[in-house]
Amino acid sequence: MASSDTAVGGGASAGRVDGRGQSEVIGVILTVAIVVVLAAVVGQYVFGLDIIQAGEQNVGPQISFDTTVESGSGDLIIEHQSGNSAETSELSIIGSDGTIVSKGDSSFWTNENVGEEWTASESITIPSSELVPGETIRIIWESSTTGDSTVVMKYEYTP
Repeated sequence: MASSDTAVGGGASAGRVDGRGQSEVIGVILTVAIVVVLAAVVGQYVFGLDIIQAGEQNVGPQISFDTTVESGSGDLIIEHQSGNSAETSELSIIGSDGTIVSKGDSSFWTNENVGEEWTASESITIPSSELVPGETIRIIWESSTTGDSTVVMKYEYTP
């Protein structure tokens, strides 16, 4: 009987070691799973806020302009130097006294040989007759899909 007690005791002891081994593996798997879920939640929170803020700050095309006033005539030349192209149907040009070019005024852009998109190295001319010295000229982009708008150029006209 003593030998069967030892065998049962040995068997039970071996069973506990195997049981503990499974418990440790399950514990590690659960710990890793919890860490991964927490990392995903924190990452989504952090990156989610960053995407929203970036969207609010970067509305519209990023364009660099060069402005020149022609000596003699006083006409304002605005050249698209670099950056994104802009759909002319989404642009308007506003002066202090009101609108110079309305959004969607395709005839102005066609007369300026710009077309449907204003791209780098293309320029437009605003006649001095439409400008007042000291007025602020703004080119405003307005999305045709969302209605968001932003000033892409601001210039104080001084002939």
